[in-house]
Amino acid sequence: MLAFADRVKESASVAGTGVYTLQGAMVGYQGFVAALGDGIRCAYCAESGASWEVGEGTINAAAGTLSRDRILSSSNLGVAVLWPAGTVALFCVAPASVIQRAANSGVIVSTDGPLQVLTGTARWYPSQAVAFGEMEAWVGTAPVGSAIQFTLRKNGVAIASGSIAAGSHRMAATPVTLDLTPADWLTLDIVQVGSSAPGSDLHVRLTD
Repeated sequence: MLAFADRVKESASVAGTGVYTLQGAMVGYQGFVAALGDGIRCAYCAESGASWEVGEGTINAAAGTLSRDRILSSSNLGVAVLWPAGTVALFCVAPASVIQRAANSGVIVSTDGPLQVLTGTARWYPSQAVAFGEMEAWVGTAPVGSAIQFTLRKNGVAIASGSIAAGSHRMAATPVTLDLTPADWLTLDIVQVGSSAPGSDLHVRLTD
């Protein structure tokens, strides 16, 4: 899930398609780490001159960087900008595509509390025919020792699976092809949990 904060803007150095190295908040603004925290995924805009890039990235406080996990739009025909070595302005935004996804928020299938291996029985039924094209997942507490693995089932048949690595809170969005009618249902199986600490509060989100 993306995090947002107001008045987050700082300078950042970058070269090519590498990560953004945070260089400190601009006057009157907050920095990414101070405003959002470590390991947080956020939406950003980077710009320098006529070049710009809007995307989603993850903050690494120890390294002082923001990764470029997913490019949403850019002056480079929608792909990552190949920056000349130098400095860009980097700020937190709510991109149009993210707002659109929120407006068409799809469905979240959840298992609350500490996780355990189980075959899901709680069913989610759509109120009308719907098609989903993307799946993402996150947990409230990260697993320790091994990954969380899950399977999403349609009418009892496995149609998608995912994994959240040990020490991680989320799985990146991945494409799925899923068409449902009001007669269909979804369930969620937990196939594996963390071996030292299982993790908790798994949420699997489907969007169109």
